[in-house]
Parts: sequence; C-alpha cells; structure tokens
Amino acid sequence: MPHRRDVRVALLSTVMLDLVAELLPVAARPHRLGLTPILAPFGRLEAELLDPDRRARVGDADYTVLAGTWHDVLEAPGRHSAGELENRAFDRWSSLVRMVHEHTTARPVLLGFGTPPADPYGQQALVDPEAPSATIRRLNARLAAACADNALFVDVERLASRSGLDTWEDTRFWHQIRQPFAADALPQLAAAIADTIAADCGLTRRCVVVDLDNTLWPGVVGDDGIAAVALDTGATGEAHAALQRHLLALRQRGIVLAVASKNDHKLAVRALDEVPGMLLRASDFAWIEAGWQPKPEQLRAIADGLRLGLESMVFVDDNPAERAEVAAALPEVHVVNLPRHPSGYAAALAATRGLAAHRAGTAGTTRATSYAAVAAADALSPTFATHEAFLDSLHMRASVDRVKVASLTRAAELVVKTNQFNLTTRRRTAAQLLPLIDDPDWYTATLTLTDRLASHGVVGLLLAHADADTATVDTLLLSCRVIGRTAETTLLASAVRWARQRGCRELRGLYQPTARNSVTADVYDRHGFTPTPDSGDGIRTYRFDLSRGPFHGSPHITERDHHDRHERDQYLRAAVHGVHARHGG
Repeated sequence: MPHRRDVRVALLSTVMLDLVAELLPVAARPHRLGLTPILAPFGRLEAELLDPDRRARVGDADYTVLAGTWHDVLEAPGRHSAGELENRAFDRWSSLVRMVHEHTTARPVLLGFGTPPADPYGQQALVDPEAPSATIRRLNARLAAACADNALFVDVERLASRSGLDTWEDTRFWHQIRQPFAADALPQLAAAIADTIAADCGLTRRCVVVDLDNTLWPGVVGDDGIAAVALDTGATGEAHAALQRHLLALRQRGIVLAVASKNDHKLAVRALDEVPGMLLRASDFAWIEAGWQPKPEQLRAIADGLRLGLESMVFVDDNPAERAEVAAALPEVHVVNLPRHPSGYAAALAATRGLAAHRAGTAGTTRATSYAAVAAADALSPTFATHEAFLDSLHMRASVDRVKVASLTRAAELVVKTNQFNLTTRRRTAAQLLPLIDDPDWYTATLTLTDRLASHGVVGLLLAHADADTATVDTLLLSCRVIGRTAETTLLASAVRWARQRGCRELRGLYQPTARNSVTADVYDRHGFTPTPDSGDGIRTYRFDLSRGPFHGSPHITERDHHDRHERDQYLRAAVHGVHARHGG
C-alpha cells in the first residue's frame, strides 16, 4: 500500500542510536508512514542546532528527536543534590526543545528517561527525594508537562517499566559503544517513536468497533437473556468489565466506539442499557450496527455512517472466524487477535499500535460525541424534502475566531490530520503556525460549530495572506464530521471581509488535487470564483473580484460576531499601517 504520509526525522542524542535509526522506517510501516531517519553524530546536540554548517544536516527535517539517558542526569561531574541534578537536566532539555523551535521548522520529539535499574535506595527509592529513581520521575513529569503544547513526549520510563528495568538496558552495550538499550528494547523504543510521530500526523486509529456477545459481555444475550449475561458477578464478568473500562477510557480520549453484532437490533440496544454491571451504555457508541449481515458489511456500513476510512478502524471480536473474515475482506482494518480467555481482552486491545489519541481531555470527549451526533443527523436527513430544509433544521451556529496561542494546538492538529476537505493539504506544525498569528499580512481563523444535537468544537481552519492588493487563501479545510454543512461558505466569507478591510482588490483561491480531496474540487466554482489559465504546476488558481457585491456566509449557519469594536479597531489600525509601510507612506 502507498504511504499516507512521508516525513524526515532527525535524531539528536547523547547516546548511539544507529540501530534505532535502522528500525524506525520498519516501525512506521504499520501506519503507512514513510519515515526517513537523519542520524547526527551523538553527543553534539547543541552544536547540531546552533552551528549553521551542522544544522544544514537536520534543518529540513519534519521532526527532531531529542534523546538521552539517565546517565546524563545523574552522573554529572562533582557532587550535587538531587534537586540540583534535576534542575540542571530540566534546563538543558527544555532549552534543547526551544532551540529546535528557534532554529528549525521541525516538531521536537523529546524522549523521557528510564530510571536506573540499580538504585542504592532500594525500596525507599520513591520515598526519599534524594533517590536517583525519584529524581528521574520528577524530571520526566516536569518535561512532559513542559512539552504539552509545543513538543511531543515519549514516555520511556513507562516503556522500561513494562519491559522490566533489568532487561531494558544492557550495561555491556553502554560501556562499550555508548548504547544503553538492550537488543530487545530497541524495537520497542523505535515503535514508540514511530507511534508518536504517526499520531501527530493524524495516522492513528480513530474508531474501535466491538462485538457484543462473549466480547462486551459473557454469553449470548439472544439465547441466555439480559439477566444471564451480567458483568457484576464472577471472574468472567469482571474480565469483560475490564474491557469495558478500557473502552470507556479510550472514548474519553477521543476514540469513537461502535458496535458490529449479529443480533436483533432492538435487543442489542436494550441490552447495552440493561445488562447488569454494564459500564458502557448505548449512548457511548456513535454507531450500533446490529443485524445478520456479514461482519465486513457491517464495518463498511459503520465507516460510511461515521464518515471514517476503514484504515481508521480497530475490530474487536471474540470469534476467530469473524476476525479472519474481516481481516481477509478488509485489510485496512486492524483486527485485534483476542486470547481465548476474556481476562486478556483489555491487554490485547491496549497493545494495539496507533490507537492512542494524540490529545486527551474535554476535546476528546467532544469529538466522540460529535461523531454520534453526525450519525444521528444523517439518519434524520432523509425525512426532509430537501437538503436545505435538513440543514435549517439543525439550527447551526458558528464562531469564526482568529487563531490565538490557546487554539494553536487544535489548529495545527487540523492542518496535520485533515485530508478529505483540505484544498491544498499544506502541512504546518504549531511552531510554523505561531509566527503567522501575529503577522498583520496573514489571516488565521478557526471555525467552531454547534447544532441542536451537539457541540462539534473547532472543525475548520482558514489561512490567507495579503500581498499588495491581492489576498490568497493558502489553506481551507474542514473536519470530515461537518462536510456538507456549508461551513466552508462561512469561512470564505470571513476571508472576503478580511481582504476587503485590508484594501485588497482580489481574493485568490488555490486547489491542489490529491487522491483524497476530490470532494473539494468545486468549492471555488460554487462560490463565484473564476478559474485562471492552468499554470502547469498542478495547482488550480481561482480569482474573486472584491469590488463585487456582498459575499454572504452560509444561509444555514448563524455566525456569532466574534470581533468586538476594540479588536476591530486594533486590527484596522495595524492593517492601514502595513499598507502605508508597503507604499512608502
């Protein structure tokens, strides 16, 4: 299968990562991520970032991995307290993250530190603040928090603890070639790095499709009855409850849940709400496909209903025959090979690579709820005489807001992950977007959408820049959840207002055809833009004369006026100043 994305990854480290670099392209293949490593000599992190001649080697990377070891932290020359060692290490590694931002266009990927396998404090290692293990744990927590919005963080401490501290490192390799990791640890580390980058590129699995009978609960509800498949009694019930608990946590992180079950639909929905001991409810699932069709057909129906690609799906079913059928018919779907006993179901699902959502918290829950609302709205659509009447019935409200530091992460996430409704598919990291939001020649705006069924959060982004009397839409994209809602009209109307306020005479739109964005091919035609002659570079250019009449937003969306008078006045003053500066006024 062709790569969905191609990235260049620079590796800067205090240790030898030659074998990790060799393994990274292989580790990225399951995500269909083409990963090209750029390995710098170890031990020269600052020099590689600060020296212009050396920086040429890693300067055009998409991601820069910063890697070290606990030896860097705890074996500093001289005698220091644990607090001093921690602070020195935090200052150095957080400074390296800043250097990546300041001197390259790459997204930093910081590796945390494993704890030393031999700690002289023994069982008191987490009690005494001077213990080496406690020092490393505090440092990891501080670095992870510092990376929250401006870098990616790989939790090496957790990887080492899962593998076992005694087997994660090999002291022979460390003393001989300055490679701390054991041979068996190298594939795990490479996989963790590849998974982290793939998630940032939007190549995660976004939907878990789960069977019901003998998977979500013990027994067959159609044969045994609702009361007989209870989860609140016995070891088997507890095992199924553990799977549900894991699924619920995934949903809270933004993973969409769906059901594919050979069952009576009404009974399946009722059982989800009434089986004793259930942690999940019918409302937790964005789509419930229960009937007697083959499982591959059910999965296709779910993908169509949720507007998700099959490559976004994970399939969980206790039946080996059903799993084999889906794997053969739908190779894009990741099929979890569950063990025979349900006690291992949760662990098998947890081991699925590419499932973890990049961002957690309220935004994740909003996203999962939004998918369910989109499915519910689509089910209502056929009951209306026209599509316009259906859109009006949703009572949609939009807010178009300038991108700020607080919304920068979500804006970058949309840029990286959106493929279908994305007119140019130009990718920018948060670090690359940051200077644009304060540049008076750039218009950076997000669109937040709500309707009577749900709040969908930030689902649209428009980037435009002005040059003399011409403004150009550089990026226009929408989440797949709101395709067909006419939100692009509201975004384009905001760009027209901005361009006119700038004194521009023309707004240009760009369309770069890709294998996945054909749905956007007619966007500018539908909005009155005029195509220009083909330039031969594959990019279609459209023009809109700003001296024409009003350009209204979508008639089906009520837009909140997001600029108060003070903000407008500030912006207009900056715009006028920019025009005067360009013309020597």
